Parts: sequence; structure tokens; C-alpha cells
Amino acid sequence: MLPSEKQADIHRARAERLVEDGRFTDALEELAAAMRQDSRNGKVWLLLGDIYTMAGQLEPAASYLQKAVREDYTNMRTWTQLANIYCLLGGPYLELALEQIEMALGIDVNYADLHYLKGNVLGQLGDNAQAAESLHKALELQPGHIYATQDLKAVEA
Repeated sequence: MLPSEKQADIHRARAERLVEDGRFTDALEELAAAMRQDSRNGKVWLLLGDIYTMAGQLEPAASYLQKAVREDYTNMRTWTQLANIYCLLGGPYLELALEQIEMALGIDVNYADLHYLKGNVLGQLGDNAQAAESLHKALELQPGHIYATQDLKAVEA
């Protein structure tokens, strides 16, 4: 790890603690410092996406999460967050969510949250049979998955 990457990680870790304390402005300053050290740090972009999601700023959050995926395509939480933002935006973004989910499942087919989101999107798009299949897969991978359990009841009703 290069010194600048290490410094970026230190700033990101500080930002995470600040977010936990509810000090979002200070966290954003730490993330800006982290980006000055290493603008390709996927975890920094992910945390920015998380902060903007918490603030209800979904389009900027999606932009940051896209950068996070680009910088670290192996981080399944990032893919999940990005797809979830598209689900929250709804409408034409649902097809984009489905595309992101399929790409992520190409990396890790056993990630339960992605199967849950796929089921959720398919349910919103009116394909209850395929939605149920995806939700069953999520439950197979993670028995008791609370959201998959709830959505499955809805699509099978």
C-alpha cells in the first residue's frame, strides 16, 4: 500500500467514526481529505454514497456509488447499495437496477441481498413468478432474510 493510500484509509476510518457520531459535515471534510490522498479509493466513494443516501440525496448518492463500483467492482455491498438507490428512485431506474444486479451476480452469484433486490425489482415490474424465484433464492442463501420473507409474502399473495 502506498503512503497516500494509507493516509486515505486513515481519513476514511475517521469519517466512518464521525458518521457514527452523527457529525456528517466533519465526515465529509475527512472524505475530501481522503480523496486528495487517493481519489481511486472505492471505500471512500461508498461512504460518500452512504452519507448522501442517509440525507435523501439519491441522485448524488448514485453518482458516488457508480464511482465506488468502478474503483472496486468486487465490493458486493457497493453493488447492493447502488441497485437499492435505483430501486428507491423507481420508474425507469428499475431496469437500471436490474442491470446492475445482474452484473453483480456475475461476480458473486451467492450474495443473498442481490437476489432479494432482484426479487423486489421484478415484483415492482409486475413479474411475480420471477420475483418469487429470486426471493426463494435469497432465503436459500440466507435463511430468515427478513426483507425477502416479507416480499415473498407479498408476491405470493
